[in-house]
Amino acid sequence: MLAATRFFLVAVATLMLVACGSPAPEPKDAAADEAQARELGRDTDKTVLDDMIQTQDRARAVEGVTMDAKRNLDEAVDAQTGGASSESDDK
Repeated sequence: MLAATRFFLVAVATLMLVACGSPAPEPKDAAADEAQARELGRDTDKTVLDDMIQTQDRARAVEGVTMDAKRNLDEAVDAQTGGASSESDDK
């Protein structure tokens, strides 16, 4: 009886781990990656630093969104404080 219970618990734990897994990633289109790299002004040769370069490219792509959010937050703070921001006045 103890062996059956142990087997059942191992099977349930395995099924839970498998159920939480993500599906296989979609295959990437190499031609699209190279075209995007050329558009960004990079050489399309594969290097060991491609992962870091792609991370920097993604960060640059969302920098405008981040700065817009900061600008909106600064405007909201200025509106709440009557336009008197101690940080901007000190500089």
